[in-house]
Amino acid sequence: MLSLFKFLILGAISFTSVNAKCKVIPGSAGWPSSADWDALNRTLGGQLIKPTPPGAVCHSDQPTYNNATCAVITKQWSNYTFHADNPVSTDWDNTNNDTCLPDPAQPCSPIGYPVYVVNATTPENVAVGVNFAAANNIRLIVKGTGHDYMGRSVSPNSLSIWTHNMRGINLHDAFQPQGCKHSIPATAVTAAAGHNLIDLYAATDSYNLTIVGGLEATVGLGGYLTGGGHSPLSTAYGMAADNILELTVITPSGSKLTVNECQHPDLFYAFRGGGGSTFGVMTSVTLKTYPTPRVAVLSLQLTMSSATDNIWDMVAYILSQYPSLSNKTISADPQIAAIPSGNATTLYFIGNFRSISPQGVPYLSAAMQPIFSHIQSTWPAASINYTTTLYPTFYSHFLATAYSVGPGYNFRLGSRLLDAPTLTGNLTALTSAVKGFCGQLGCGPLLRGGKGIWDAVPSGGSDAVLPAWRKTVVHFVTGAIWAANNATAEASAVAAMEQRVTILRNLLPNSGAYINEANRDEPDFQQAFWGTNYPKLAAIKKAYDPTDVFWCHPCVGNEGWKEVGDKLCTV
Repeated sequence: MLSLFKFLILGAISFTSVNAKCKVIPGSAGWPSSADWDALNRTLGGQLIKPTPPGAVCHSDQPTYNNATCAVITKQWSNYTFHADNPVSTDWDNTNNDTCLPDPAQPCSPIGYPVYVVNATTPENVAVGVNFAAANNIRLIVKGTGHDYMGRSVSPNSLSIWTHNMRGINLHDAFQPQGCKHSIPATAVTAAAGHNLIDLYAATDSYNLTIVGGLEATVGLGGYLTGGGHSPLSTAYGMAADNILELTVITPSGSKLTVNECQHPDLFYAFRGGGGSTFGVMTSVTLKTYPTPRVAVLSLQLTMSSATDNIWDMVAYILSQYPSLSNKTISADPQIAAIPSGNATTLYFIGNFRSISPQGVPYLSAAMQPIFSHIQSTWPAASINYTTTLYPTFYSHFLATAYSVGPGYNFRLGSRLLDAPTLTGNLTALTSAVKGFCGQLGCGPLLRGGKGIWDAVPSGGSDAVLPAWRKTVVHFVTGAIWAANNATAEASAVAAMEQRVTILRNLLPNSGAYINEANRDEPDFQQAFWGTNYPKLAAIKKAYDPTDVFWCHPCVGNEGWKEVGDKLCTV
């Protein structure tokens, strides 16, 4: 233990003397020697990994080549759990720049991956890794599950803190934040950073409780919560970040802090919506829990073929009813696709509408029937088919309806938040915008906003969640997909996506986008992701991380650095 704290202290002292223009990379002056890395491994108790790209087993020029293993990896490449359980793999190929796919026809190089990984199982492991990176001017990243659409959980020439194996869940009948004189008279759950949402759903369900969480099983706590975290329960209970009561974090100086409304309230504010991999590493979190509701689900399949734009009139009408549905704490996550065939286009509006009203299916059906009646009378060519199901708990609902499309390809997201006046005001403008945004490539108008978000009072009075969320009804999402190692196809796909997002940006210029599901190259990302919160967040970043131990894009306070090829250098 003495050697551990000596290591921490020496790291904290020595990093302040570094003043290089670029983070060091293997082979450059200042990169730690093999003996230095060995010493780090001993300090970590053998928890340092020198990884190889998982896809390297498919390439005969790589040391780990194994044809039998390649077949297994290729099959697992579209499995979220596989990527989460690997120390460096990520869900989306482009975040590693397609540098080593499980395809022998593609090139393979380790350059898109971290050089070393700290397999953290304790907060002390995290602190050791943070101080070593700071002391040696090494680019530092954090990976939980690798689900991050922004690519913040991987980078070349870096040291990675892998939190996936930090485990432990405890439930509380009431919770008293450390350093506070008051107790919070609500049930809560404390979980280590390595857990996924599904772990907490299962643990709390045993006590007839649940948390505010999303619909993807392998999403980790760290990235989800620090980005704000929307949920089917948000219309009633707010963003996931609004329900954080306390966190344990490792700061850029290597200090372990318990942050809440009474201790380090500035960091407590920043970690709840200020974005991941920026202010330090979350090692555990305490969340408010709720009695698990029964969940009524209406699974809708709406189709219509037309040679005119009236299909988009119908979509705009449905969206104009979202504010009324949100006032009833109904949420939804439909997908829209418009498929041309000859002179006509067939529209598909497919997805789930949910209610947690104690009245169950009758309540949800009663809310939806006027919408269906109007569609049938106004657009008689529309075909409306749906089923209804009542799930006894949120967890059982989650198991039945969680998103099932797997990873393992090149993918970027674009999104925008829209408020009630935009949806209910000028329907002509809305129709035009929705047509342009969705088009043939598809979109998802997720109904997530509601009174739970609008009227939220987070612990301590406020958090860093984008203020636009406090007026939002729809989180409108689209995406871009392209072939591997095809720069022309990537540029075209991303440009087309950005052109579509611009349509919604122009429709409501002063809104923003949800940082965890948006274009990583969003123009004026500071305003788009944090709005008026940004100056405060930037000041907190400067106070706790003046030497930029943590850097990512798009992240708070990253303006002083830029990526130059595979290096990270000061501007």
